[in-house]
Amino acid sequence: MNSLLKHLLNTMEKKVVLYGKFISLLQAEWDSIADYSIEALDSIILKKDKLVHQLQSLESDRTRIMKKVAKGLRVSHGNLTMKNLLNIQKSSLNPRLAKSRKNLLNKIQLVNSLNYSIRGLMNKSSASFRKSLVHLHSEGEIASSPYHANGKIQKAKKYSSMLSVDA
Repeated sequence: MNSLLKHLLNTMEKKVVLYGKFISLLQAEWDSIADYSIEALDSIILKKDKLVHQLQSLESDRTRIMKKVAKGLRVSHGNLTMKNLLNIQKSSLNPRLAKSRKNLLNKIQLVNSLNYSIRGLMNKSSASFRKSLVHLHSEGEIASSPYHANGKIQKAKKYSSMLSVDA
């Protein structure tokens, strides 16, 4: 059982490290969105995808280990959470497992907060972009329209140019 708990602790600590890297990427993503840097954003998205796959793999490992621990403790896997495990199983690793659990929960909360703020920034950026396009389109229509806002016809603009006939 102790070897399973050590393996579980190792997996949890790896997840904490990866979530730290993920948080750094989210902060870089915020900066690239704020700077309208598509190239930087593309690179960050690729790195995030790799980290997500690594996190999914570690989560699969953690789930597998928790199933083995549940079987060893003769409890239902569905009811065994890290918090329950710390209460059920008395081990010298419990303080480290509890600390790792707390760190992981804090990192996940920070990721959720950053994701929410990035979504808001993207919504504001896209709304600003749409407003700019509408403004440019309306300015273009006004400039090319033969009518003034009061309904009167605008006199045609005369363009002059010089033509050289020397051959």
